[in-house]
Amino acid sequence: MKKYIFTILVSVLLFYPSQGFAEAKEIISEGTYNMGDGETPGVAESRALLQAKRVALEQAGTYVESYSKVINLKLTEDEIKVLASGLMEVEILDKKRTVVGNGIHFWVKIKARVQTEKMEEMAKRVKEKDVIEDYKKVQEAYDTSQKEIEELKSQLSEAKNETEKKKIGTKIRDDERLFQAMEWFNKGYQHSLERKYPRFADKITEAKKEGYSDDEIEQSIMGIILTRKQKALDAGYSEEEINQNIRDNLFSPNSEYDKEIEAYTSAIALNPNFAKAYNNRGIAYLKKGQYDRAIEDYNKAITINPNDAKAYNNRGNAYVKKGQYDRAIEDDNKAITINPNDADAYYNRGNAYVKKGQYDRAIEDYNKAIALDPNHVLAYTGRGLAYVSKGQYDRAIEDYNKAIALDPNHANAYGNRGLAYALKGVMGRAISDFQKACDMGNENGCKGLKMALENR
Repeated sequence: MKKYIFTILVSVLLFYPSQGFAEAKEIISEGTYNMGDGETPGVAESRALLQAKRVALEQAGTYVESYSKVINLKLTEDEIKVLASGLMEVEILDKKRTVVGNGIHFWVKIKARVQTEKMEEMAKRVKEKDVIEDYKKVQEAYDTSQKEIEELKSQLSEAKNETEKKKIGTKIRDDERLFQAMEWFNKGYQHSLERKYPRFADKITEAKKEGYSDDEIEQSIMGIILTRKQKALDAGYSEEEINQNIRDNLFSPNSEYDKEIEAYTSAIALNPNFAKAYNNRGIAYLKKGQYDRAIEDYNKAITINPNDAKAYNNRGNAYVKKGQYDRAIEDDNKAITINPNDADAYYNRGNAYVKKGQYDRAIEDYNKAIALDPNHVLAYTGRGLAYVSKGQYDRAIEDYNKAIALDPNHANAYGNRGLAYALKGVMGRAISDFQKACDMGNENGCKGLKMALENR
């Protein structure tokens, strides 16, 4: 009971992140846009703001590139752009509207703050292919919208009659609606990029390494909670509001996913045929564990775009979570048919075969994934697990070595390598790997460590 209470207290504490004093870069930039007939002020102002953000992003990218070299992060040009976008927090300093001829001139001044404290954690996210692809699609959509609106404004100024003007006006409104849909999609994308993964075990392990007992840690946490609760009361919040906040934090740990879902839902409302928004909302539902709702969204994305290999791939993941492995394999087969060079599709199908106990077929798929992408960390860990299941511990250890070389912070790889060593009877190395995984917050690593020490 005490351990349960202690875990809850740690959770409450860590839902109130403290502010550090990490180095930050501030950039001031401006953006403008001339609104013409048929356009709405809100969208016109958003276009001016977008221009200001893009100007700031150029400088932010240069700063991120330099800083990443200092901390020895190896990033591609695309990854630097995405990372800069995710690290940039924007504040509007000033904005003006001026009547110019028959239109309105919008001007926006912003301050973009590039916070480096999240750089290493977020750098892992930008390595994911889907993250890069989404970023490129967002930028391409913005560029397309800008070209189309300028062309439509030119056509409107040259229109000869009211019928023609109305037709062009309808196209302008359609373009604005798609622009707004992309704005919401971008918000969902940014939420996914900035998603926080609390590492409660890391905090506890650090405290224990310093020699603190469970009682001492619990008392310290309790003191902080009571202090912050009193501050909330002093600030005018009611007891019920505070308790509700605690309940939300304890029982709704997926609030970051809810923000994504809200944004993608808004994008879909503006553009019901936005296949990518359905796909991304499905991913958020999948992360929340709402597999049926995820599948509904993937179904919709596939209906809109029957050649969307990613939607099939993602729906396959949802079926694996539901234990429907044959349906997952069917979807992975479809994804591979559409895109035979998608390493993730082979990796996902390999996972389904592992769940079915068909380890040789799984290994074949992992081999293919690695052939297509030699840096596919998860394919090495997946193949390692298949080898462990076949009793081929040395081959499994080789794969985990490779995964760790590619990602030294991959806790699961350490934990699984520890398992392979334990099954080989090499308990010293097993304990070392379990300890490493446990120190990184891996629950299975902690369990493995406990069992290894008890049976040493």
